[in-house]
Amino acid sequence: MPVSFYFPTKSGPTAQWTPTRQPVFPALEAVDYPEQLIGETAGGTLYVQDKGARRENFQLEFDRLPASDRNQALTFFDTVKKSLRVFEYEDWKGNVHSVRWINGFNFEHVAEGRYSGVIELRKE
Repeated sequence: MPVSFYFPTKSGPTAQWTPTRQPVFPALEAVDYPEQLIGETAGGTLYVQDKGARRENFQLEFDRLPASDRNQALTFFDTVKKSLRVFEYEDWKGNVHSVRWINGFNFEHVAEGRYSGVIELRKE
């Protein structure tokens, strides 16, 4: 099943992008508790204070996309305005997630008419 991006939702998109080439594997789906204060005493006792909620991230690496895909991705990036707007991402398993685009738009021109880049998404 191909990955797809829908703004604002899959059921009623005003903008969407389904790449013609799917992300390369392995697909990174990281889970973390990033906001924890950690300190250790001289005696080796570890103290941890939890200051945040669990976060799930998706990292999608695209290799050698055609220019048309890169342009559609840029249009979608401009529509969601990076992290400003929440949108829906459908993963390769068919699961739909509400996410924000976290990183900048960084698709490199790697060959004639081909672009490679990484999209990082944070689950809401």
